[in-house]
Amino acid sequence: MKQQKKSIPNEAEEEKSPGKLQVFFLLIFVPVLFLIFVALIVTAILDINLVEKAEEIGIDVPFLGEESEPGETPVNPEERITSLQAQIEEKDVYISQIEQEMVSLEDENDLLIEDQERLQAEIERLQTERDAAGREFAEIVSVYEDMKGKEAAPIIMDLSDEEAIRLLSNLSAEMVAEIFASMPPADAARYTELISTRSQ
Repeated sequence: MKQQKKSIPNEAEEEKSPGKLQVFFLLIFVPVLFLIFVALIVTAILDINLVEKAEEIGIDVPFLGEESEPGETPVNPEERITSLQAQIEEKDVYISQIEQEMVSLEDENDLLIEDQERLQAEIERLQTERDAAGREFAEIVSVYEDMKGKEAAPIIMDLSDEEAIRLLSNLSAEMVAEIFASMPPADAARYTELISTRSQ
């Protein structure tokens, strides 16, 4: 009976105090394994490749990195130098091509600027001519305004229809009436029709 009593407390003690291995599994291994599992799920959802990220940082991931084939020999330093020099020459050629393109674009830009300046000068010249012609025409209109209708009517009838209409359109209504009164009725009617047609 004493042995039964002793065996019962031993079983209770074993149940109460777990072993060191159980503690390790329950407190360290299982949570770490769970965290790794959750991290892998999150990276898969976010579409993150951990191997590529590790290579970017410079960590060599075992069993996933590129392995050199057994037949490959390490690169000779002289061959590596020759290869690098060839790459440098290619880059130099590329740079010189870009510099030539830049020079040609600068030349083209200079030509465009010259064209723009030439066109601007032409526009200014034409505006000056137009202003001068406008001033001259205004002076002509002023001269006709100062004339009497009897004097202006024969001169206007000698002008081309276009010039006469332009001049009559810029004279005051009183002056036009005086000029028409001094013209033969047929000419006055013709000029009136031309003026009304032009104003429409």
